[in-house]
Amino acid sequence: MKKVLTIKLFLVVSVLVFIVTSLIAYLNNAFMFEFVSYLKLISLITIFVCLSIFIIKLIYHDKWLLKKLVKPNVIKTVRNNEKSYEYLDYRMNQGVALIWEGDAIFANFKLPGDNKNFSGYIKQLCLKEDGNFYLSVANGHKIEQIAFNELTSSIKITINATYYNFKSLCKDVLKLELNKIFKFADHVRKQLSLNEKYIFTFDPPTKVFLTVNNNKELFEIEKYYIFQNNDKAIQMKSVSKQKSALAPIENIKAKIEFENGEKIDIKKWLEYLCVMTDIN
Repeated sequence: MKKVLTIKLFLVVSVLVFIVTSLIAYLNNAFMFEFVSYLKLISLITIFVCLSIFIIKLIYHDKWLLKKLVKPNVIKTVRNNEKSYEYLDYRMNQGVALIWEGDAIFANFKLPGDNKNFSGYIKQLCLKEDGNFYLSVANGHKIEQIAFNELTSSIKITINATYYNFKSLCKDVLKLELNKIFKFADHVRKQLSLNEKYIFTFDPPTKVFLTVNNNKELFEIEKYYIFQNNDKAIQMKSVSKQKSALAPIENIKAKIEFENGEKIDIKKWLEYLCVMTDIN
């Protein structure tokens, strides 16, 4: 930190000297012109050196910091949880659960970003282990699989000149109980997201500062999770409130700050710990 302040001081002084010498040269004071030229050159060199140091520190800061940081004691746990795809009356067979099957229904589909409509006969509705619904649509001699997610799907469906979205199709045309099938879908998605693949336990917890609502707060990082779908999260406890919470890594935008004042991107820090900890 002291080195950075010293470089900043040199940079500010050099810029001021450059400005002053430029003004003197502009006024064309012949008595001081040669002396001023030397000062101007020295200030330019100093500015260039300071800026170069700042750029190098910016590029290599995290790498240098990781090398000199004392690695916390991290205990690795590997989870191979058995997944359960049975829920209510639904069962999965080889990664597919049949939700609906009946008489073929002719429908027209408007896919996002596609200027042409897609038409065919709806034959089946399935839920796969990726958590998405799939309509099997017969188009000539081919069976097309159209993926739907009830939370994000924007596919428009037309049947007998009536427009439907995915939810209204399931309720009004396929006569399905939305609450039932969507609870099953939530259950399947949880098998992907909530089963931990690796758990890294910090023993003892590592204290870091995080900016929350424009306020710097002290937290203890207790655990780092890598889930089956490769999402990542940390379990951290607020020192002042003594409450623990699970925070997705993607939601942490600000750098973490250690008690010695050093700052680093949390993703780089955690990736470094994973590399340094045996996870085979």
